[in-house]
Amino acid sequence: MRRQALGRGADETRVAAGELDGVLKRNRSRWVKNKLVRVGMRRAQYLGWPNTYTFTKSLGESILSQRGRDLPIAIVRPSIVESSQYTPFSGWNEGINTSGPLSYLLGTNFRQLPSNAKKCLDVIPVDMVCRGMTLIAAALIERNNARMYQLATSGINPCDMGRCIELTGLAHRKHYRTQQGIEHWLKVKFETIPVSKQRYERLSIPMQKAFVSGINRAAGKLRMKKPPLAKAERDLTRAEKLIELYEPFILHNEHVFECENARLLSAALPEDERSAFAFEPEVIDWWDYWINVHVPALRRWCYPLMEGRPLESRPPRDLGWGSEPSAAAAVAHSGENR
Repeated sequence: MRRQALGRGADETRVAAGELDGVLKRNRSRWVKNKLVRVGMRRAQYLGWPNTYTFTKSLGESILSQRGRDLPIAIVRPSIVESSQYTPFSGWNEGINTSGPLSYLLGTNFRQLPSNAKKCLDVIPVDMVCRGMTLIAAALIERNNARMYQLATSGINPCDMGRCIELTGLAHRKHYRTQQGIEHWLKVKFETIPVSKQRYERLSIPMQKAFVSGINRAAGKLRMKKPPLAKAERDLTRAEKLIELYEPFILHNEHVFECENARLLSAALPEDERSAFAFEPEVIDWWDYWINVHVPALRRWCYPLMEGRPLESRPPRDLGWGSEPSAAAAVAHSGENR
């Protein structure tokens, strides 16, 4: 690690001691983190889980089922939680969520995604999840809850991978038609499609990466100062790793998640509470949600984070309190009068 931190010259006298120690500390932390991730991934895949995220969720559920049998517990399993439909506003989103990187990739020159077109991509808006969790919490307080709830859409209102890819492409096309320049005009003309793993490896990122890597290796043999396509190779490597990360969810596994327990709670709501708390994934219009809500929300709140750009400021939320003074202000005012 010391030789790596010093570079080719390996001359410690040319580097300040404090600076070298800082680099070594960061490198050690990165090495330990990467080592733990690899060990965790091997353990998860050995036990049949695609990654450490799903593995640790399984561990949590196992602990609850073994140690919490006499406790008032309800296990809630949301599917892929994405942008809100309505509240706190249409398209509310924070951070880089699950579909963000794939959606971003399909908006670039990369247009072939290795996936099973008929496989359901179980996506649910975050405000629908909040409705479901509110109902579950109320049932838990009343001790009238089931042991497990799934908040999902694939069982009642499925949207398969072919449709998701098509709608993502249409949403990007709608955006690029409003932009000027030949680059955006070309992106409108290319179709985004699901392909087999074999076609992806033969014609897409792996092939492109092999070609670019060959050019960079040839440049090294010609003793050029730096590879001419180093950035392109790094970008392709990141994209390839991203696809590998998502493959279990977009290509291999075909699961359908029922949400009947949550829908039974919703069906028991009185009519005057349905507009605020009803859990109704069957009413989601995927065409409208994907094109007019979700992808524009990703473009506004997620893509800038991926590109290292600052987010636009959000206006303060109106909580509907109006001009009435808060309770704290009223107490303070009454104290002054005394």
